[in-house]
Amino acid sequence: MANNLLTISKITNEALMVLENELTFTSEVDRNYDDQFAVVGGKIGNTVNVRRPGRFVGAVGPALSVEDFNETSVPVTLSTQFQVATQFTTQDLALSLDMFSDRVLKPAVAAIANKIDRDGMVMATANTANIVGVAGTPPTGLITYLTAGAYLDAEGAPRDGRRACIVEPFTSATIVDSLKGLFVPQEAIGEQYRKGLMGRDSAGMNWKLDQNVVSQTFGNNSTTTVTASVATTTATGFLTSGWASSSNISITAANTGNLVLNAGDVITIAGVYAVNPQNRQAYGSNKLRNFVVKSAATIASGSSVTVTVSPAVITAGQFQNVSIPSPSGTAAVTQFNSTGAVSPQNIIMHRNAFTLAVADLELPEGVHFAGRASDKEIGLSMRVVRQYTINNDSIPTRLDVLYGWAPLYPELACRVAA
Repeated sequence: MANNLLTISKITNEALMVLENELTFTSEVDRNYDDQFAVVGGKIGNTVNVRRPGRFVGAVGPALSVEDFNETSVPVTLSTQFQVATQFTTQDLALSLDMFSDRVLKPAVAAIANKIDRDGMVMATANTANIVGVAGTPPTGLITYLTAGAYLDAEGAPRDGRRACIVEPFTSATIVDSLKGLFVPQEAIGEQYRKGLMGRDSAGMNWKLDQNVVSQTFGNNSTTTVTASVATTTATGFLTSGWASSSNISITAANTGNLVLNAGDVITIAGVYAVNPQNRQAYGSNKLRNFVVKSAATIASGSSVTVTVSPAVITAGQFQNVSIPSPSGTAAVTQFNSTGAVSPQNIIMHRNAFTLAVADLELPEGVHFAGRASDKEIGLSMRVVRQYTINNDSIPTRLDVLYGWAPLYPELACRVAA
């Protein structure tokens, strides 16, 4: 009896399902599969535009006050084509789909999933300004995580079951141990005890362990007396209308030494308060707006340097995100950490904070087999190609994905330093 060999269709569809199950951070974000490349195939550098909903200010009274509808979008560049190449035999193709998946697909796809997750965590850390905790010390109390959740509330993130807490292994171990004696539902604490992980739905979020959480090395100014300031009176780099993802602000250093800012560092500016995106009122007890540094800068004492920060400083209009009631010529700049600490950056986020865009790759002709599986609902696409190599008499197989990451609403995320 002839062998019932696995087909390319079965292999590619199974590979896509395995990828979906292997993703951790990526499973908790917005995903966009763009089928515009289904025929011709996507290329590195192609761009997918992901829309952001508009916002309105409104007006009081019977007089009509018409606002422009400003729908912004975030361009997502398909910047990464990642592949895993392997070889399997005709005997492997004669296996059952489950056995083939365990022996061949899962190890290969795990590498792809970890690459996608890691790239996503790098992007998320670089674009998330809100931060809680103490750099260098894993949080031991639930209040740290609840405070991060409060930032999401203040920024308008809905409580719709789509919040996630992504933690690295040692941070996870610390918080599970800290909470082991609390009076909580027996089923929930039992799950934590059995698995050594926080329950799936604890403190209003879905907890997930991910070894791809990245660490931030903060700028080191611990041996200097340097101070920094921004002139909020001149509003250089500030917006009074419209929307942008970042601002270029001039920071001046004083006293002695250099002010060192690394990409990913977080700063606040005195008198620049964060506001709720809907009511545009300062939230909490007048919380200062956090800004993440987008590119490294070293500012010598007595000099000024233009630094790119995110979010943009927007003082009015539909997308207002700060309130500056008392502008100052020397508003103090404070770093979240200035000791050079290396700190894992766990992330609490709503699903809409970040987006992964995936597109179809072109199917080559003249090969042993080529297949592609795409699923618009889960926002993923993968290509599998197998071809004989005459140079060394082998038949390698490659699995490819084409994707790009971008912040969609990074204000709907908060880092938890550990």
